[in-house]
Order: sequence, then C-alpha cells, then structure tokens
Amino acid sequence: MKKKLNYLLIITIILIMFLGASCQVNDDEPYQEPGQEPISGTVYSLENGRILVVSELEDVNIPRSVWFEQGYRAVSFAVEEDTVVELDGEQVDTGFIARGHKVDVYHEGFLAESYPEQGKALRVVITDSEAAEEEYTDSGRFIGVMVNESVELVEIEISGVPEEMPSRFYRLTDQAWDVFNALDLEPEEVIIFRYLEDDQYDGLIFDLARIEN
Repeated sequence: MKKKLNYLLIITIILIMFLGASCQVNDDEPYQEPGQEPISGTVYSLENGRILVVSELEDVNIPRSVWFEQGYRAVSFAVEEDTVVELDGEQVDTGFIARGHKVDVYHEGFLAESYPEQGKALRVVITDSEAAEEEYTDSGRFIGVMVNESVELVEIEISGVPEEMPSRFYRLTDQAWDVFNALDLEPEEVIIFRYLEDDQYDGLIFDLARIEN
C-alpha cells in the first residue's frame, strides 16, 4: 500500500512539473490579439497625421455632407511612425499614402464610437495606388454669384489677404452647387471650402461649409 502511495505521489509531482514547464513556455510567448478584419475604403483626406477612410466611396471629389448624410462608414485613423504601410507586398513610407488611394486598414483595439469613428492604424495595405488630384483648402468671405460667359462663378474674398487685393472667382461642381444652395448664404458670411485647380478660373470647388461665428 505504501509503495502504491509513493508511486502516485511521484506521478503527481511529474505532472505538476510538466504543467509548470508548459505554462512557463506560454508565458514567454508574445501575446497576440485575435485577428481583426480590416476596414476597407478610399482615403478621402489626409490631415495632421490622420487619414479619413470612407467605405464604398467611388468619388473623392464630392462634398463631405453627401456621404455623411447617406451614412457611409467613415473612420479617421492616426498614422504614426510604427504604422506599417504596404504596396504590392513591399513596405513603403507612411508619406506615400495619398488622397484617393484604396486601402485596407488594420487597426488597434476598438474604434471610438463617433462619426467618423476614431482609431489608430497598425497596418495600411494600399490595394489601388491611383491617387486623386491634389486638393486645396481655403476660407474667406462670400461676396456673391456672378455670370461670366454663361458660367456661374462664386466670388470669395480670401481670409488673410489684404483688402486691396481682388476677390477670387471659383466654379462649383454640380454637387457643390447643391450644397451651396442649401446653405442659403448671405453676403459677408465666412465659408471654408475645398477645391481643385482650374485652368480658366481660381479653382473648382467640390466641398464647402459655413463657418459659424
């Protein structure tokens, strides 16, 4: 009986040692979070170290209010030094990301529940590197609408420019006109707008909004 008890004790000690060794090996292995599905979409804008990715967006030159009102999924990702950016299986610099790129973004943890959502990009895979035209952002006082050779133009006095400098004249895209008409602006109201280069005028506005006092 005594021999049997000794035998069981030895077996128990061996099992405890084996389990302890297994736990030690597991503790040495780096913790890995469960895999996450990437957020896929188009880079709508880049600003202050963040990229705004909008899903199911086919044209980046549309007013923000259009996809906002239609409830497209939009996530603002922080792109930091440790964010990995890949193109065709090769790692590239984070500065390579451009407006209009199609991307798959793998993020850190949970996204902040806002609209757009907020998060940090761990890995950005560029699936289509065709970039959009360069955009510009400016603000100024709305003066009025004028017609030049059957083309309707919006006149704006740009913020920070001396008063003796002439106003600038911009064309608007069809969707930007819809937003403009909905704003029902009065002269001297201040607006912020995004625009593209225009061969004939000072720019082609595709997005605008009123700046509230």
